[in-house]
Amino acid sequence: MKKQTVAMLILFAVAVATTSAQGDARFSGTVLDQTGAFVPGAIVTIKNQKTGEVRTVTTNSEGRYAVANLRPSVYTIDASFGSFQPLEYTDMTLAAGQEFSLDLELHAAGVTETVTVEGRVNTIDLSSARIGANVSEREVQELPVNGRQMSQLLLQAPGSQNAGTGTWQDIRFSGRAVEQNVIKYDGIEGSAIIDAAPGNVNGENNTPFKLQASLENVQEFRVESSSYPAEYGTGTGGQISVITKSGSNDFHGALFDYMRRDRFDSRNYFDSTRALDGSVITRLPKSALKQNQFGGSIGGPLARDRAFFFGSYEGYRLDAGLNFVEAIPGAAAWLRAVPAIAPLRSGFLAPGAVVLPGASANPDFDIAQLQTNQHVTENAFSTRLDFKATQNWSSYVRVFRDDGTNNEPQGVTGRVFQTTAKPTNAVFNLQGLLGTSVTNEFKFGYNAAKSTERGVAPAGFENIILNLSGSVANTGIAGQGATSGLAIPGGLVRVNSAGNGRSAPYDPYSLTFSDSVNYVRGNHFYKIGGDTRTIRMTTDQQGGITYSFANLDAFLANTPATIQYLGDLSEPSPFHNGASGPKHIEQEYYVGFTQDEWHLNPKMTLNYGVRYDYYAPLHEADNRIVKFNIDTGMLDPDTTPFYRSLKTNWQPRIAATYTPMGKTVVRGGFGIFVGPGQTEDQIQPIEAERISTTLSAGAPGAAYPVDPNVIRANFINNPNNRSYQPRAYANDYTLPERVYQYTASVQRELPGNFAATVAYVGSQGRNQFLRSIANRTIGVQSNGAAAGTQVREFDSVSCANGTSGTGILCPGSTIASIQRPYAEVDYKTSGGRNSYNSMQLSLTRSSANGLTMNAQYTLGKSWGNTGGSNEAVTANNNARSITTWATTPSTCATRST
Repeated sequence: MKKQTVAMLILFAVAVATTSAQGDARFSGTVLDQTGAFVPGAIVTIKNQKTGEVRTVTTNSEGRYAVANLRPSVYTIDASFGSFQPLEYTDMTLAAGQEFSLDLELHAAGVTETVTVEGRVNTIDLSSARIGANVSEREVQELPVNGRQMSQLLLQAPGSQNAGTGTWQDIRFSGRAVEQNVIKYDGIEGSAIIDAAPGNVNGENNTPFKLQASLENVQEFRVESSSYPAEYGTGTGGQISVITKSGSNDFHGALFDYMRRDRFDSRNYFDSTRALDGSVITRLPKSALKQNQFGGSIGGPLARDRAFFFGSYEGYRLDAGLNFVEAIPGAAAWLRAVPAIAPLRSGFLAPGAVVLPGASANPDFDIAQLQTNQHVTENAFSTRLDFKATQNWSSYVRVFRDDGTNNEPQGVTGRVFQTTAKPTNAVFNLQGLLGTSVTNEFKFGYNAAKSTERGVAPAGFENIILNLSGSVANTGIAGQGATSGLAIPGGLVRVNSAGNGRSAPYDPYSLTFSDSVNYVRGNHFYKIGGDTRTIRMTTDQQGGITYSFANLDAFLANTPATIQYLGDLSEPSPFHNGASGPKHIEQEYYVGFTQDEWHLNPKMTLNYGVRYDYYAPLHEADNRIVKFNIDTGMLDPDTTPFYRSLKTNWQPRIAATYTPMGKTVVRGGFGIFVGPGQTEDQIQPIEAERISTTLSAGAPGAAYPVDPNVIRANFINNPNNRSYQPRAYANDYTLPERVYQYTASVQRELPGNFAATVAYVGSQGRNQFLRSIANRTIGVQSNGAAAGTQVREFDSVSCANGTSGTGILCPGSTIASIQRPYAEVDYKTSGGRNSYNSMQLSLTRSSANGLTMNAQYTLGKSWGNTGGSNEAVTANNNARSITTWATTPSTCATRST
């Protein structure tokens, strides 16, 4: 009896499934005879054409089959039963997370000729209401991506939005916060741990590093933007599941070098010094640009059909020209500088910077320009070994390692921002087939994101920063401080959203243990699983002194608006009997889920499940914390939990699809999603356990230069008048954030292998992240002819008439004395709300005949009193009650193709 060979032309786009580990793709369908009757007991065999792995199942009483937990690859499918002619489908490409629905029709024996059949698979998603996109191996390899940064490919998902540079730190999905995105490599979290975005160094600063996961290692990935099933979570934003390459029975390799050079670029406008009217003073060299990304990969068999290897290297080198044009105090202004300020003049102009003659209309300011270079070096390595122990059991081990350094000038003063990052991600996977319908998959994962940031400045400026715009914050988080065209001398960098320091080293890692079971029974596809994640982190934020002046005249007169002194986290603690050394942070996550995909009939599928997450409160291993109580103005015991973490985080998910006709599918879904938010937002009491004080204008000794030893001594010996500035939480701060999401969509298959989708996506965010200030100003006490005195909530006030108290004014009298134990305190809380509604349109064409197309359009509106995790502002916010936070609407339209 001869085989019937079937050559298929496969048309697919956004297929469905549940993905976890290897992408959890699967084939499913029904075996029929030529009359259309079910064929129970038929044997269906699936073979991976790259590795030789074989899976065999038997159809149930309704002729249905399902083969789950398959790796994205190219497969052969055989079907046979009794005297029917065997059937073979070859070159079946299965994508990450795809449920490839394929009905198999058996014919009577006796066919002697070879029959070539052009088979066809729907381009529409018939099985789930989830909204997302697969990025195939071909797209990963061939789509032009600037800098080979995988994050830019995420914009192929409906509802995605680039909020900035297109890096991990700037892409959001369906109105949710960037910090609620989840990125996993082979099922293991790939975040920076302190921050959700790979490449972030301390929860505050982005980096130019691109190779946390080199594209050379990526086979394909799946992006879930909304309405995803119960196995996805630990975040309310997008879910990115990356599948890495493995070896096969054939040797394959690649070498590459992508380069850019300034000789191919036109001149930059600022490649000349210019006068006030824009005319050229001096023609400078063209800004440098030398960028290379180079490397290679190789994979193949160690033992045919049983063991395989894959390895890669990618290097990134960047020398990029930067032009800075900033205002600095002019010669006329320096004539008014008091003796203490005059020596600071040298710190405003780096060697190589020039003053532009006639460029300033204000005699107190000169306009300076510096042409310099940024240098980035990155080296990424990976290796993967796959083993097949028996017919039913297989495993693999995969390791990523990246090593990046960045030297980035930040202005005409010559200050340089230096970052290093050494992320590592590894996984051990063991998968087994228990019988013909049950598969089990166990994973152990390791994710580390060691990083350091530091500032470099000319001698004498290493431990300070001078800000002439009235802002304490150093650089750029919206809402945390003003921006200005004035040069900022000094060697401090942003170590958190409230202060600056010399350096912020972090050494975090997480260990993940996960297990899941897939079970096919009748028309049900069950999946149950869970994981635990252990998080450990060592850190030491090294401080410095920030001098903030309201304007140039205040600077020249040496009358700072504030002087912020930030000590080192590791230095001897005034709160714990001189205990010293880095801080050791600990946290655990616990997750479980169960779900079912139920094919009620050929036209309707129901997906339902429930997920549970518990995020244990983060804590310091030795309880070296300061827990400031914003209501009492006291320090709570060291064992006080930082915040409340709810244990009632049940998240039901339900979705249905209905196919009224073969080329149209109607889908709808509802789900509850929770996420822990940014880890950096949870370490405030740890960051507070050090000397942190702010001297306001008029305070004794509030002038440049302050003596750090005097500040330390006053802080330790005078606790009632030290203007301590701890970071804090509201007493009712509660995690996790919660989102209620609902979707409805219609998808239609069009001629020419196109599929069009019209979707509505809406959500309600609850218990979202907020921030404000405590120890607020309650008023200004008039003191007769003397200047008024600002009084805060926790100031200890004695009035001339004998009245005294905390946070009081002296009506009809004056202040005899005032002590300030605390300065203004930045605090964080929960309870924020937001809403999101959007129309999401997409038109896709599958990879048939070499042409793939993906066009997206989203029109959305989001409004509320916060954007969610880490997306709430402190600036100009004096709220204490939830009802007093202002609601801010925003409308966005995004397009991608």
